[in-house]
This record gives sequence, C-alpha cells and structure tokens, in this order.
Amino acid sequence: MSIVYAVVSILLVILCLGVPAIATVFFFKRFGKAPRSNEDYLLEKIRDLENRIKKLEDEFYE
Repeated sequence: MSIVYAVVSILLVILCLGVPAIATVFFFKRFGKAPRSNEDYLLEKIRDLENRIKKLEDEFYE
C-alpha cells in the first residue's frame, strides 16, 4: 500500500509543479509576440499613410 501511496504522491507533485510551468511557457509564447506583431501592423499602416500622402502631394503639385 505504501508503494501505491508513494507513486501517487510523486505523480501529484509532478502534476502540481508541471502544470504551472507549462501554463507559463504557453502564456509567454502567446503574449510575448503581441508587441512585435502590433509594431509590424503599425509600421505597415505608417508606410501606407506615407504613400497616400506622397500621391496626394504629387496630384496637388501637378
């Protein structure tokens, strides 16, 4: 009976320590990339606006 108790205890400890570690890794993978993609989106929009301004300036000066 004590062997079963020891095995269950070890599995419980591994589960209690492993789940938060795995959750933390997934959390950082999920939210760690958000600023980069957000920055890329903003840079793309800035470039689009610069192109639109240039086209409008070209039309205005013609």
